[in-house]
Amino acid sequence: MENRPHSRSAERNPGMNRPRRVATLAAALLAAAVAMTGCGAAATGAQSQNTEKVLKIGLIAPVTGPAVQEGLALQRGFELGVKKINDAGGVFGHPVQFVMVDDQANAAKSTQLAQRLVTQDNVDYLFGTIPGDTTAAVGKVSEASKVPFSSVVLGDAPFCGPYFYPLGEPDMSMLDVIVPQMMKKYGKKVAMVGNDYVFPRGYLAKARTMIEAAGGSVAVEEYSPLGTADWQPVINKLSAAKPDWILSAVVGGDATSLVTQADQAGLLHTTGFSGVSIMQDFYPGLTNRVEGMQLPGRYSDQLPGQANADFVQNFRKAYNFNSPIPGVAANAYEGVQLVARAVEKAGSTNADAITSALSGASVDNGVFGSGHFTKDRRFVTQMYLLNIQAGGKYVPTEHFDALENTGGSQCSS
Repeated sequence: MENRPHSRSAERNPGMNRPRRVATLAAALLAAAVAMTGCGAAATGAQSQNTEKVLKIGLIAPVTGPAVQEGLALQRGFELGVKKINDAGGVFGHPVQFVMVDDQANAAKSTQLAQRLVTQDNVDYLFGTIPGDTTAAVGKVSEASKVPFSSVVLGDAPFCGPYFYPLGEPDMSMLDVIVPQMMKKYGKKVAMVGNDYVFPRGYLAKARTMIEAAGGSVAVEEYSPLGTADWQPVINKLSAAKPDWILSAVVGGDATSLVTQADQAGLLHTTGFSGVSIMQDFYPGLTNRVEGMQLPGRYSDQLPGQANADFVQNFRKAYNFNSPIPGVAANAYEGVQLVARAVEKAGSTNADAITSALSGASVDNGVFGSGHFTKDRRFVTQMYLLNIQAGGKYVPTEHFDALENTGGSQCSS
């Protein structure tokens, strides 16, 4: 485990559960861009180029299904990012266009929709998805078609490739902050729980390595499918193991169910708890159950700076949103702007030109400060230890420098 210097620093939206595409202010302002009509002859592939230089992006967001909370955050952050780009003049003097599809967090749908975006809609860039298996599915389409692709959700993707530039927080960036904190505060006996798919298993496998290297032990490790409603059997196993603390990689509506039922069982009264299950995306269903808990993150709507203040104001106004703003929304907002800058720098929508420009791309003075791509094409930023306070304030209490060695697969060739 790498020791890095750190210093002290500083309601549920009714639309979140609507199983349909949400009409938004930003979407209305971009209606012409979203239209799936032939506005310019965009071409794809490493050897071809959009001769009219109109950047067209395919947005894949699960705005229905088990990952709706993260999917809506992705969509909204992306929309606001595109609006900011277009308000500033677009790319090559033209508004950025995008086509949005809903993959319902289903890998088979992700594959079909990504193929359609490439072959029928002629997009120059693929952006989005949430679960690891859908990211992998889109990644295969990206690789085969030579169309660049960025995911924005936290966690290590299960693959790498020359056209894939993930923008979410790598596993080790999060674990390197929270595991030492929790072991110091609560103890060395840990229970781990997650949904049964790629991200939770990879995240918790790395956590186990860190915990054991620090002299700790994993008392129990449990997984349940996405969409699990009854967590009591798992909670009974966690409780029987008598851990000092629990590291959870349960996501979506399942996070609300797990934390609520664990609280009702009294488990949270005697045991420390952290992990992705208590991040901002899920706070509307968790509320005061998680107040006082800590977690790692690169983003909070409580971070200082004019860029974040503007983003928070615009997000709340556009979507009538009063809950903590999810990190995936900030990733999408900054990420699409980073992509647009790279395309402008490339002077082309040629895939190889875009990826060459992305290799040196960075964010300066963004909503979460600064960030850049490492040599293995992972986007890293400074991280924070966030303390959840009353009213859903995720307050940064410690700052950690960007972790250059993310412990993932090297994709530098």
